[in-house]
Amino acid sequence: MHTTIGDLAPTDKPCLPIAIYAYNDKIAFWIEREFDDDETAYIKSQCGSGGTDLDRPAHKSRFDQRLIRRVEARQPSAELLPFLASVDGTFLNQAEFTLDLIFDTEEARDQAFEFFNRHSVKRGHRGEVRYYKKTRYTDRRWAPTNLVAYRPEFAKLTGELYCLHVEWRVCGVAALRRMNIDGIKDLIDFDHRALWQRRLRLCTFDFARLGRVYSNGLTKKRGQKKRTLTARKPRVYVTRRGFEYHTDRRLGQHLLRINETVQGVIDFAKKRNISVVRCLADISNDSWLPKGKMANCE
Repeated sequence: MHTTIGDLAPTDKPCLPIAIYAYNDKIAFWIEREFDDDETAYIKSQCGSGGTDLDRPAHKSRFDQRLIRRVEARQPSAELLPFLASVDGTFLNQAEFTLDLIFDTEEARDQAFEFFNRHSVKRGHRGEVRYYKKTRYTDRRWAPTNLVAYRPEFAKLTGELYCLHVEWRVCGVAALRRMNIDGIKDLIDFDHRALWQRRLRLCTFDFARLGRVYSNGLTKKRGQKKRTLTARKPRVYVTRRGFEYHTDRRLGQHLLRINETVQGVIDFAKKRNISVVRCLADISNDSWLPKGKMANCE
């Protein structure tokens, strides 16, 4: 089921951003040899405000003694990626892909964050959503993948105000390879739009179906007979005065109310071995996607 923003209630619509930036916020890689002074200076000059950690003392890898230093480069420029890809003995093991949504007012930015928090769904979510210092995480710090969102004072890349900062953090070689990323060379012409089109998933529920699926799941666990009511024949009580009480829909709405977010409902039901993913209705994310591939810009 697919839902457009126009189908949502006026109070539950996201504000449209006035600008969108998609870029690599951070890459981390191991190296087999130290960079010389000229190479180090060049790398530092091609990083953004986050800089690099090349000034820190080197330490060897625990899993491969040939790797003598782990390097982090934040907001690497488009010119830096081909340079690093051409250096022999570099092994990428972490990447952070960022989407900066810029709004015209603080109120619009805050409304967008609340909309994201309420409707964002991570496919195959296994962790637990947590909040730390006004930042939303879908998993622990070093999880293979982590969808992160927060409201910085200004955008890292452009310095603009009223920014909603969303990150897809990928940690580990295995997680990178699942995205068909074998090394830094695969980031040079990376399709950021395609990444966010799949991972910036915004959903609501078919509440009648949600209530029905959850109720049937509890009934099955108790060993009772499964209800045969369907979407065409929902459970509806009619009072003497003719008021119709849609029990399934009310139960679905109640689940969202007590869990506050769509992801919270999915995780709540999953702990009870009830899958409610089939009750999701996708909300179009086109208005929050970059126009093209959009590689790094300075």
